[in-house]
Amino acid sequence: MTIKIIIADDHQLFIDGIKSILSKALDIETIGEANNGLEVIKLLENNIIPDVILTDIRMPLMDGITLTKTLNKTYPNLKILVLSMFDQTVDVIEMLNAGAKGYVTKNVDKSELISALHTLVKGDYYFSKNLPQDIQDWFDKERFQPESTTLTKRETEILKLIAKGRTSIQIAKHLKLSKYTVDTHRKNIHKKLGIKSNTGLVNYTLKHFQ
Repeated sequence: MTIKIIIADDHQLFIDGIKSILSKALDIETIGEANNGLEVIKLLENNIIPDVILTDIRMPLMDGITLTKTLNKTYPNLKILVLSMFDQTVDVIEMLNAGAKGYVTKNVDKSELISALHTLVKGDYYFSKNLPQDIQDWFDKERFQPESTTLTKRETEILKLIAKGRTSIQIAKHLKLSKYTVDTHRKNIHKKLGIKSNTGLVNYTLKHFQ
């Protein structure tokens, strides 16, 4: 079986490079390319239908997150594999919540990229080996659905800053609190929500405060 793909990235030189790399794989064929999400949709409307769409996150006109959300509704059988230079927890979780089935960073080698494509076609998820381990831990354990929230206004404020990647020291400085006070709030937030990892907190924030 030949895996048909569309590559979406706003850097044409990068697209050309990926096409060249994948052209050496006998069972992978690039059938389309796009510089933004809108161009991907136009390809699909012209009946150029791939097995996998390989997309970046940051693109003009329509970014990868919006594209993935749109395709998840209109073309639910398409597999979306993110290929991005960004490896922050918030980026990974946003794309997974949008409907992506895999996430690899742009510094992966050829063999891992090909392996990711094959994994998605088989119906499984794939995460780049160099992503933070707590991403995989979060995904393995949960698509966390909290029963209820009992956070105070201050805890909510701190939660949002945690989701932005701020450290306790940075949060303390921003809110003019002591680090001890911030750490205490963090412990209470984890306990109240029943979430053990910062990745889980980021996911919770994205779902409930956007």
